[in-house]
This record gives sequence, structure tokens and C-alpha cells, in this order.
Amino acid sequence: MASSLTITENTPLSFGSLVVIQDGTNAAEATLTAAGTFTTAAPTGTENLVQTGTPTPGNFTVDTGVTSFVNVEVTFPATATLTNGAAPPGNGTFTVDTFQIAAPSAGTFTGATATVGACNTAIAGGGDCQFTTNASGALTFPMGATITVGSATATFIDGTYTGTYDITAAFF
Repeated sequence: MASSLTITENTPLSFGSLVVIQDGTNAAEATLTAAGTFTTAAPTGTENLVQTGTPTPGNFTVDTGVTSFVNVEVTFPATATLTNGAAPPGNGTFTVDTFQIAAPSAGTFTGATATVGACNTAIAGGGDCQFTTNASGALTFPMGATITVGSATATFIDGTYTGTYDITAAFF
């Protein structure tokens, strides 16, 4: 009998409420770490992203349906685009990339990505992270990323900007 993998989004990745300050030349950027620290990139010119809400790292569980200690590889996205579905055509977008994780709260790192640093280096290079599930057959980890204004000249309408990305898991 084969087992299947289920990935559950326990907490969505959210950059909170942002104010975009554009200078028409440079695109503002900020990073939300998997530990929950929000840091704006040093401005070039006067562009900036100002955090006015509460950012929250994503949190995900991979359930293998197997009782214990199996190896899984998790693949993270290279990029995602956030748009405001209520805004008119031509409204600004955000790019989300440089996904990163912190140590799992259930399960452990293994194989070629046996540390947080090795895992995040693999993600940055388009590779997978390797894990061993816990005694319950689960793996739970937090995830952060970098958000960048899509265009230094775009106009941003107030509202909610959303997007999708794929996280996949496989036995190895």
C-alpha cells in the first residue's frame, strides 16, 4: 500500500500591511525571515517599503501518511507574483522570491541539506531540501521570503495583494 504526501499551510506567508514609497528609479525591497524578522533593504534613492502591519512567516506541515522517520525532499518556488485583483489594469505588482526556511519544529534536516544554511543555499540554487519526518510521519517548518516592488514607476492602489506558489514534496 503506497502512502501519499499532504502539504498543509498552517499559517499563510504574509508581509502584513506595506506602504510603497516610489522614487521612479529604484524598486523597494524587504525580507521577512522564517523567524519573523522584517527588514527593508537599504534604499537606493528614496524608495522604501514601510511596514505598518504585522508580518507573519508561513508555516507548513508535510504529512507522509507513514508512521515514522521517512525521508522526504521538499521543493520550494523560485518566484511568485502578488497582484491586487480589485485594481485596474496596469496597477503595480510585487515579486516574491528568495524563499528561505528555518529549522523544522517537527522532523529534522538530512542528507545533502543537513543544516539550515545548506537547505537555504539549495533553495537559492533551485534545489530541494531533504528532511526526515518525526515519529508521527510529519515535517513542519516555517518559511520566509523577499518581496520586491515589481516596477519603480508603478502606481499601487490600496488593497490586498495576493498570489500563489507551489511547494511540493516527494519521498526519496
